[in-house]
Amino acid sequence: MSDMAIKKRQKPPKQKSQAPMFLLYCLPALIFFGVFKYWPMIYSAVLSFAKWNFVKDIKWIGWTNYATMFDKAMFLKGIGNTFLYIVALLPFFIVLPLILATALLAVRHKKLQGIFKAIYFIPTVLAFSIICYVWIWIYNPTYGLLNKFIGLFGIPSYSWLSDPKVAFFAIVLVCGWKYMGQNMILFMAGLLNISNDCIEAATIDGANGWQCFWRIKFPLLAPTTVYLLLTSVIFAAERAFTAINLLTEGGPSYATTNLSYVIYEFGFKYYNIGMASAIAVFTSIIFLVITILMMRSMGGFGYDDQK
Repeated sequence: MSDMAIKKRQKPPKQKSQAPMFLLYCLPALIFFGVFKYWPMIYSAVLSFAKWNFVKDIKWIGWTNYATMFDKAMFLKGIGNTFLYIVALLPFFIVLPLILATALLAVRHKKLQGIFKAIYFIPTVLAFSIICYVWIWIYNPTYGLLNKFIGLFGIPSYSWLSDPKVAFFAIVLVCGWKYMGQNMILFMAGLLNISNDCIEAATIDGANGWQCFWRIKFPLLAPTTVYLLLTSVIFAAERAFTAINLLTEGGPSYATTNLSYVIYEFGFKYYNIGMASAIAVFTSIIFLVITILMMRSMGGFGYDDQK
């Protein structure tokens, strides 16, 4: 019976949980994001229900800031201009980068292709403030390069940043030039990831270059295109602030302001922290909704999860 006895299975040794070590590695990042990102967001939402100017005690006023923000002409102008920035920057963020990426990939000489890529990408790596000061010099009505150029054709000098109808497009040109090269590189990466087998098969079936691009390449670029559309929306709401602040300060007559600059104006020029916080919360909610709607309408990042 001893030979037929069933040996007891030995229990495997207990493995130590990796969770404590994982949390330890994540702790610095969690602290950083908690202190410098999430806590300011929460505190800003709290201050949106208050009246405060950095000096006097905080006075809680409920929903007053949200109710009165729509009475501010600068806020209403900022909403309209923000959406205009989105529309005006799309050619610089989507159309031109895609054209440049396609054209550069057609260049067979690798060194020449690299030179052009560097030329287009240089504005992206430069500080935005430096770029803005360069464009201030270009737009200068007295000694600016742009007025010198049009003067060669007998056209009189023009104050580009003082005309409300022109200043907006002057800001758009600066912002588009800054980030066009970055989006071009992303489109190039997306195009290089497309298998040549699909293109060759379509070519054998009689498809021309335009048909290959429109029916094969462009649909396969959906993840890149959706990502750049989302970042374009965020840029119009946030990153254009530097150009607006340095070139026009939101003027003339609020012609170039956007929501991020409106928040800055109320917070650090008028010291109305409650109103600035309320507008910041409103802006965050609006663009969160826009982002969700865009993701839903475009199928996420372009991937089809259905089997």
